[in-house]
Amino acid sequence: MYRKLIRYSNKIFNLFNIIASITDERLKPQISTVKITAAILCMQFSNLGSLNSLSQAIAFKNLKKEIPSVSTIARTADSLNLEEIRGVGIEIYKKARKSKMLASCCGMWVGVVDGHEQITTPYCRCPYCKKRTVTKKGGVKDVQYYHEFTAFILAGPEISFILDIEPILPKEGEISSSYRLIERVLGNYPRAFSVVIGDGLYLKETVFNLLKRHHKYTIAVLKE
Repeated sequence: MYRKLIRYSNKIFNLFNIIASITDERLKPQISTVKITAAILCMQFSNLGSLNSLSQAIAFKNLKKEIPSVSTIARTADSLNLEEIRGVGIEIYKKARKSKMLASCCGMWVGVVDGHEQITTPYCRCPYCKKRTVTKKGGVKDVQYYHEFTAFILAGPEISFILDIEPILPKEGEISSSYRLIERVLGNYPRAFSVVIGDGLYLKETVFNLLKRHHKYTIAVLKE
């Protein structure tokens, strides 16, 4: 099944050739960037949730010669060119749309924007972590570090396609992040959708005016 997925990705999307365009900021890399990005893709294809899981899989399968170390992957991933990664996403979207893999919802192409949280930990932190205090049983208080981002998804009846994501930075709200995200998506995917849906948080004049300038319909779903 895994080999079929790799063959299909190459046949339909030319995936492992497209990702060769991605670069990083290392000055004298001993391992090419394409090997790093290919390892990250394989981790996703294998449904491995973390680099720690990948490390265990490499050790179990004795793949140390074929796959870069997780420390190299992590260090390189921090400096990958995001615009080039977005370019890969645009190429895949165009091929998927041309091949009619994507379908509209009730005759309309719908984009959905929403905030998500991931990578919650009490141990590690970085300059982009958000911070909160949680109270556990017995009144014990712990500090949690976590990351949040907004995602823009092209919704479909069978397949939904993530067009782009944007981090929610410390001391910043979801709307600030989503505004940057929507602006970029409108530039990169101007004809991918005709209506944008968000929850009640997006019932903002700035968001509606931005989408109106680009001739998009907007729906904010209110909670009870």
